[in-house]
Amino acid sequence: MMALLIRNTNLVTHETILKDHWLLCNKGRIEDYGPMDSCPDVDNAIDAENMHILPGAIELHIHGANGVDAMDADMEYLEKISAHLPSTGSTAFLATTMTAPFADIERALINLSDYKYTSGAKLLGIHLEGPFISTGHPGAQDPSHIAIPDAEALRHLQDLSGDRIRLVTYAPEEDEGAFLEALLALGIVPSAGHTDATYDTLKKAQDNGLSHITHLYNGMRGLHHREPGVVGFSYLEQPYVEIIVDGIHSRPEMVKLAYETITPERLILITDAMRAQGLPDGEYDLGGQAVHVSGNEARLSDGTLAGSVLTMQQAISNMRDFTGCSWPDIVRMTAYNPAVELGLTDTKGIIRQGADADLVIYDEASNLKHTIINGEKVF
Repeated sequence: MMALLIRNTNLVTHETILKDHWLLCNKGRIEDYGPMDSCPDVDNAIDAENMHILPGAIELHIHGANGVDAMDADMEYLEKISAHLPSTGSTAFLATTMTAPFADIERALINLSDYKYTSGAKLLGIHLEGPFISTGHPGAQDPSHIAIPDAEALRHLQDLSGDRIRLVTYAPEEDEGAFLEALLALGIVPSAGHTDATYDTLKKAQDNGLSHITHLYNGMRGLHHREPGVVGFSYLEQPYVEIIVDGIHSRPEMVKLAYETITPERLILITDAMRAQGLPDGEYDLGGQAVHVSGNEARLSDGTLAGSVLTMQQAISNMRDFTGCSWPDIVRMTAYNPAVELGLTDTKGIIRQGADADLVIYDEASNLKHTIINGEKVF
């Protein structure tokens, strides 16, 4: 593995921009960086003049892309999605399952438990979205397979996954407390999503460890002046909050409202992409349901939004257009905040000596120019 130098670039952290700098990757890590007047001489180099180098995005919520889905229970999923994601600006991800027959979820988890890294974007674990959600807000999840939160079932699924489940979307109003306790005991991030929970229910859950909200505005009790609901809780309390910035799941004005109210300190950009990401319009499958993809929209036959075909690069570009946010804000919302939630800030979501050399380079117009994983240019 050759050392790689990126020179004439702007280093973007979650706090600041270091202009006119160089960064040296070696043996898969960030070895050093500094101002250009101290730039070392390295043969293997990228000149990134007028560009920005950021920690690679960590996708906490992505079902599929490039023709594959986590529910396929096929090792090809990992090979194809890992190969594809660097071209979209993501260097790591949580494979996201969904509500389905319990045996199908088991098969998907067993398949993911066998993961061994070879190349491309890195699997950091599993996001279990359902089946422990609300029948009142199923979204594109099949309501016939929704289940009451069950701590014993959760422990069984975590065992099948090889302890890879890192985040679970569930409906807190359906839990008397044992499920949340089990999540925390297993080291899993609890996320409220596809839920009809009230503000008070969520506040109590937060007091007991709830720390995350799945795709703001979608699949949840909305904001009302006598019941703040999940949206009000997201605005006023302290969870990290996912948002799909495609202009379809949420209007640009509502994205801007979330940005200004929740702030980049707690927002996390996700794609919620399904297998059609990166592929032409047409008919695709999501959790056993037919999805029609046209343009930037993926919908069930009844018009229900069914995930997205959004990429992280597009989400970043949209977020900058919709809100005028800064590059350090982007780092927080795509890399640093997800790393905090997963307890990985020693090595990921950050630019510092010894951190993983998983990086992306963007120009000022939000075009992805290069992706670097383990210190090697892969896109």
